[in-house]
Amino acid sequence: MPTKTVAYRTTICLIWGLALWHTWESRGLFVDGSAFLVQIARRGWFFDFYGPRLYAMVLGQMPVITGVFLGVTDLHLLARLLSLGLFALPTALYHLALARAKDDAVLLATVIAAIAVVFMTTSFFIVGEYNTAYAIAILVAVRLATASDLTVLDGLFLAVIGVLGMRTYEAMLYLGPLLAAMIAWRVWRAPARPWLPMLLHGLSAVGFMIGMGVAIRSLARPYSVEHLDETIETASNFWQNLQFDLVLSAAIVVVLWALIRPRDLLRGRPYWWASIGLLLLALCPLLVLGDTLVRPLAKSQYVARSAAGLVIAAMVVFIWAYASNLRLKLPAFTALADGRAAARFMAFALLMLFATLPSDIYLTRNWTYYLDTMRAAVRSQPGVIAFEDSPLARHPFDLLVEAWILPSQSLALRGKQGDGIIAPPKDFKRWQPFPPADPYPLGQFVWRE
Repeated sequence: MPTKTVAYRTTICLIWGLALWHTWESRGLFVDGSAFLVQIARRGWFFDFYGPRLYAMVLGQMPVITGVFLGVTDLHLLARLLSLGLFALPTALYHLALARAKDDAVLLATVIAAIAVVFMTTSFFIVGEYNTAYAIAILVAVRLATASDLTVLDGLFLAVIGVLGMRTYEAMLYLGPLLAAMIAWRVWRAPARPWLPMLLHGLSAVGFMIGMGVAIRSLARPYSVEHLDETIETASNFWQNLQFDLVLSAAIVVVLWALIRPRDLLRGRPYWWASIGLLLLALCPLLVLGDTLVRPLAKSQYVARSAAGLVIAAMVVFIWAYASNLRLKLPAFTALADGRAAARFMAFALLMLFATLPSDIYLTRNWTYYLDTMRAAVRSQPGVIAFEDSPLARHPFDLLVEAWILPSQSLALRGKQGDGIIAPPKDFKRWQPFPPADPYPLGQFVWRE
C-alpha cells in the first residue's frame, strides 16, 4: 500500500504534469477556447463577456493577457498561455486541497477521488468555469474539516475564496449555501471565537451566499435562453461520457459496500469488484478500433458537467460528515478509523486516478492531430473553405468538430492574413461570431510554429 506521502506527491506530480502537457498541446482551444483567444487578440483585453462567471474568467486569462501586454503576437504561444491559465487555476486549487489533506488518509483519498471522478473526466472543456467552482468546493470543505481552531490565516484564505466563489459558476446555486452552512458549523464548533477570525469566516460565508444569488439571477435572466435550454436538456445525457460512467460506477460500488458491510473495508473484496470498472476504464481507448461512438469522446465531457457538480456536492457532504460527530457513529467511518482500511481506501482512490490516464492521453493526442490537420487545411488555400471539402468532415476529426467555432479556430490557426477560413457545414443555421467570408482583422496576430 502506498503511504500518504507517496500518494500525495504522486498526485501532485501527476496533475501538474498533465496541466503542463495539456498547456503545451494548446488544449485550452477546444470549442469556446478558440473564440476566447480570437477575442483577446482582437481586443487586447480580457474576454469578460459573462458577469456571473467573471472572476474565474479573469483569473484564467491572466497569463495570456500578460503575454498580450508584453507584445506577444504569436497566437501559438498565446494559445499555450491561455491553456496554462485555464488549467493552472483548478489544478492549483486541488493542489492546495491535497496539501491540507495530506496527513489524513481518508481526506486525502477523497480529494484524489474528486480529481479522478470529476476533474479528469470533465476537464477537456477546460474553458468551462465549472472546473474552478468544483475545485473551490473541495478545497473549502477540506480546509474546514482539518481546522481545529478559528485562525486569522484560515479566515483570510476562506474570505478570498469566498469572493472568488461569488462569480464563478451556476453550480454555486447549491454549492454556495452548502459551503456557507459548513462554515457556520465550523464557527459554531470552534472552542473559541476570536472576533477577527470569526468575522473573516462570516465574510466567506456571505460570499458563497452571494454566489448563490448570482447563480439564481443568471438562471432567471440567462445570457442566452437557447443555451440555457440546451444545457438543461443535455444535463441528463451525462451517461454519454464513458470515462465518467466507469470511474463513478467504481466509486459507487465502494461507497455502497461500505454502507452495507463496512468491515469489508479492512479487506480487498469491495475494491476487487470495483476494480472491474477501473480495468474497463483503462482499456476503453481500445474501443476506437471499432466503428462505434461508445468510446472516450471529448465533447461528451461537457454534457457530464452538471452531474459532476452533484458528485462534488456529495463529496463535500462526505467530508463534512467525516469531520463531524458522525465520524464516531457511522459504522463506515468507524471502519475507516483503522489504518489498514484507510490505506486501502486511499490506494483505491489513487488507482482511480491512474485508470483515467489512458483516455486522457488518447483524447489529448487526438486533439493535437486535429489541430495539425486543421492548420494544414487552413493554409492550403485562401478564402472560405467548405467544411465538406475539408479533412475535418472525415472520421475521426468529425468527433471534435463544433460547427459554430470552426471559423474562429481557423482564424486562430492562420499563418498569414490571407489563409483560409473553414466554414460551418452547409446545413448549419445557428449563431457564429463572424461570417467566414469576413473574419475579424487580427493585425499582426498569427500562428507561428
